[in-house]
Amino acid sequence: MKIGKVTMFAFKNAFRRKIVAVLAIAGISVAITMQVTINAFTTGMDETFNDIFGELVGTFQLQEKDSPFSYASQLPANITETIMNFENVSAIDVIATEQNLPATVNNYTTELGTNVFGLPMGINIRGIENLEAFSEVYSELEELTEESRKFEFNEDECIIPYSLYENNSILFDIGKTFSIMINTSYTYDLEIVGITSAAVGGMQQSIMVTGYDVYVPINVTNNVLYELLRTDATNYQIHYEFIGLNYSQFGIDNPNLVAVRTSIDNSVDVNNYIDDLIAYLETQYPEKKFSSLSLASALETMDDLMQTQSLVIGIVTVVVIIAGSMGVIIAQLVGVEGRSKEFAILKATGWKEGHIIYSVIVESVTLGITGSIVGIILSVLAIKGLEALMTMGMPFAPVITPAIIFTAVGIAMGIGILGGLYPGIKASSVKPMEVLQGS
Repeated sequence: MKIGKVTMFAFKNAFRRKIVAVLAIAGISVAITMQVTINAFTTGMDETFNDIFGELVGTFQLQEKDSPFSYASQLPANITETIMNFENVSAIDVIATEQNLPATVNNYTTELGTNVFGLPMGINIRGIENLEAFSEVYSELEELTEESRKFEFNEDECIIPYSLYENNSILFDIGKTFSIMINTSYTYDLEIVGITSAAVGGMQQSIMVTGYDVYVPINVTNNVLYELLRTDATNYQIHYEFIGLNYSQFGIDNPNLVAVRTSIDNSVDVNNYIDDLIAYLETQYPEKKFSSLSLASALETMDDLMQTQSLVIGIVTVVVIIAGSMGVIIAQLVGVEGRSKEFAILKATGWKEGHIIYSVIVESVTLGITGSIVGIILSVLAIKGLEALMTMGMPFAPVITPAIIFTAVGIAMGIGILGGLYPGIKASSVKPMEVLQGS
């Protein structure tokens, strides 16, 4: 008997018993929906983090060790020159220093809104010494909105992030005044001359945004620090003393952070490089201890997370296959029990046991593929529903790739084969004479 005839017979029979077919398809589609949805979220997360970390894996920041805040870090004024004398300096592409301010903006408490934790958004004032070097290390200032421009050094100007402008486009716009307020009494007014593009990110602007980065020329931070550290203006020094810092240990010309961008593209090598550089700096500045903030470390952590997720997905896939197979086995067994006379007649007319087993498996595979199609459609709807429910937005977009679809169909076919094998064997074991005689 030609296998093609058996196959066509099985295709036609797959949906003949509607209740059995619906039960099998429902079980498979639920399993595939869960599997595709989980894979889409993990794939979207993986792509997002690879985009964020991949380009900047060789970038890291150095600051004074154990500083409670970035602005409390006091690096040597000549740290850039010292780093350039490091024996492995050839791996360094660019160095950018910055000077952060202990700024509060309680005059904008309402306008700034709240972060993802429901707390008031903060402001981080970043004084830039070399705009070109800063732009090479970070991505925030590479692209600005239309009508924006880069700030001029020795001017009281600033660039704000697009998210701040988007939060209140009337108050925070080109040409408007942005006021830094410190200690509830000292203010420093800046003109907004630029707004970053909505697409940019960076080390400070993470996925879980808790504040806004405002970029200013270093002369602004120098001027503010001069006022804060004046010995004849103790009301300004209170900002340091309030958190237990000795203001006399801080200087106007000292950077708080130094960012180094290297050509190293391996997270392990980057971490080794950081350790060597810190050891070198601590020999050059015995009175200082340094710590680092590295995207490489974050990437290693993310790799561990992704491996855990892969393990979880593997376990889920096994559970899906087992659960789906059991559903198909039960549904097909019910169908086989009701078709014993049919199989007896087929054997009496020349069908071999292998033909019957094959036909039941083809029926199961057909139901499995149909269930996978329904499951993929349901997973798309489930993803859209979850995105709609997350009113604060998602940090990454779920992605259904061709590989995910092929995997889902492959799993469904595997479920069909496993789910149809035992019922097929049971169907092939009928004895025509006994069945037809009613035994």
